[in-house]
Amino acid sequence: MGRREGDRLFYAGKVRSGFTEAEARDLRERLEPFTCKESPLSEPVKKPKATWVEPVIEAEIAYSTLTENKLLREAVFKGLREDREVPPARPPAPMSFRTAGNRPQTGVPRENILQLLPDALAPSKEELAAYWTKVWKRALEHLGRRPLKLVPCQRHNFYHKGKLPPVHEAVHRLTIEKREGGEGTRLWVDDLAGLLGLVEIGAVELHPWNASIDDIEHPDVLVFDLDPGEGVAWEFVIETALRLRRMLKDEGLEPWPKLTGRKGLHLMAPLNRRINHDEARAFAKRIARRLATTAPVRYTISSAPGKRTGRIFIDYLRNGRGTTAIGAWSPRARDSRLRPR
Repeated sequence: MGRREGDRLFYAGKVRSGFTEAEARDLRERLEPFTCKESPLSEPVKKPKATWVEPVIEAEIAYSTLTENKLLREAVFKGLREDREVPPARPPAPMSFRTAGNRPQTGVPRENILQLLPDALAPSKEELAAYWTKVWKRALEHLGRRPLKLVPCQRHNFYHKGKLPPVHEAVHRLTIEKREGGEGTRLWVDDLAGLLGLVEIGAVELHPWNASIDDIEHPDVLVFDLDPGEGVAWEFVIETALRLRRMLKDEGLEPWPKLTGRKGLHLMAPLNRRINHDEARAFAKRIARRLATTAPVRYTISSAPGKRTGRIFIDYLRNGRGTTAIGAWSPRARDSRLRPR
């Protein structure tokens, strides 16, 4: 975490509580588009294993006191504050660290795994294969030729030591340049054999990028995630989607709705202009903020739990380089403690 003093940004320590493992992985997903090569801190700290991100999102943190070095003591994460504008920090002094060389890797690259669902109810491999065989042509209109992130359930655990499992030849690999530097690998498919290959390695959910492998630096769709908090009726979610649809049509876009398999609703807006991921996220934020201001007591663009009861969280951070949302036609693994709507 970082803390601000005027236009300067200083290290504030670590936050180790206030979130589950799944929430931590979702937080990593939200921050991924902001990763950068160098520390944004005004005074460098020795953190050679850190993944730095641009200081563009604030978080709400509860803590008991500050140490003598002004580090947070007993810090607890309360949520992101996307509703607040973050001022730019003064550039840090240059600092470099020694890094290990790249190591060859086989199987499913770690960065392709979105999160682990330890207690989820998921279809069997046979059920998944039968499903993809039935819908693959329509599914690939939305999932094909896009970098994918995969969600497994517990019996298909990709997080393990030793050699990674082999991947079917129909599951292709794309080498990309990471924002924080170095190269990474992303998986993609373009036919039924590829989808079945993902089934074989235990993938349940498929979360595609907003860009295709033909031009990964320029998204071709915007995603708005309407996530209702406790006490919000489904009818109001639909009303909100229609209101947002009108706003996007006024911008010259033709959005369409997508059910998420859970309690929310996505509005997908194919782009008719060539912009990069940062510009797409800024545009989506502007639209989300405009919608939120129409009824502040019913809408929020903050993910902080205390601000979401009785409101719809308008999540625009599904837009960004490497950020994903559940794909159309993708199966979903369901928390065994929850009942479907």
